[in-house]
Amino acid sequence: MPSALLREQSLHVERPLPRALWPYRDMSEISKKIDEIVKVGLAPLLKSHGFKKKARNFYRECEDRIELINVQASQFNAGTEGQFTVNVGVYITAISEITDAPPVKGMPKEYDCTVRERIGLLSSENKDTWWSVDSNVDIKNIGTDLASSVEALCLPWLARMENLENLKVEAAKRVPLIAAGVALYQGNKQEAKAYLEQCIKQKPLAKSRTVAWGKKHGLI
Repeated sequence: MPSALLREQSLHVERPLPRALWPYRDMSEISKKIDEIVKVGLAPLLKSHGFKKKARNFYRECEDRIELINVQASQFNAGTEGQFTVNVGVYITAISEITDAPPVKGMPKEYDCTVRERIGLLSSENKDTWWSVDSNVDIKNIGTDLASSVEALCLPWLARMENLENLKVEAAKRVPLIAAGVALYQGNKQEAKAYLEQCIKQKPLAKSRTVAWGKKHGLI
């Protein structure tokens, strides 16, 4: 009997799943393994720190922000092997409103965050890190390693981001406009103007939008 079957209940017959769809069948198995790893290793840790799970996102709601830890599967997962990594971020509604970011419905996704980072780039190696998953993966061991890494890297990073000065410096690394928004939120127009000028230099193709934002807030 074929290992992957498509049942037609109306005719009570079974047909082999088309070969073109086999990678998606295997990807589903990989997905299940990743979910089991998260359930065994990461979920208990984050629950103890006040996070609530929604799909592969863990949220912790604070007074002025939402903290997020996200498990991301590779888009190239197929066959009997796959990978996943972890993203961490902070979403601050007030900063998003100042920077004219699109409004978020419900809980924010990783890409909505005011600042965000990949777990491997928080390590001393500063290298993108992915965990490998296959049919023989030791779920308990990799789950323990995942939890240990998140506890050692992501949770301290979130603690540092509680300070707006640290968050502003972090934002300036990628999107100076967000750093300008943080400075503006703090009431520091001079610093916001400096970050705005940095943004114009780094992203000339977005100059018109950046200048318009600066004029709106009296920075130009």
